Amino acid sequence: MLNSVSYDRRSFPRQQLQYPLNVDMKRCGRTFGQIVDISLEGMRLLCSMPVKRGTEYDLSFHMPAELYGDDEIQLSAQSIWTRPGPRKGTVLSGFRLTDYWQRSSNHVALSSVITEYEHFLKTF
Repeated sequence: MLNSVSYDRRSFPRQQLQYPLNVDMKRCGRTFGQIVDISLEGMRLLCSMPVKRGTEYDLSFHMPAELYGDDEIQLSAQSIWTRPGPRKGTVLSGFRLTDYWQRSSNHVALSSVITEYEHFLKTF
């Protein structure tokens, strides 16, 4: 019997998103892409604009008001890899989180914010 070897070198498990969560570029306020999955260290985005490997991006998204009072989540992330996306004009990119900031005083881990976002959407 062959041994199964995992080549996933992540320290923390990925959390797949079931609902799209749009992420904006803070500099221009334009939609940058959607979070596909996230962990404590990074995330994978389906981007609607070109992504340059090794570049750090300042991004943000808003949580529904029912969860955090329309709290803005801001983060900086460095592109680690990028490849063509499933649709023309898109790219799939992996990012390492370098900074994370939440405006409200109820600061929680980004993965917890995403979990609460998905639980909120499932109620509809």
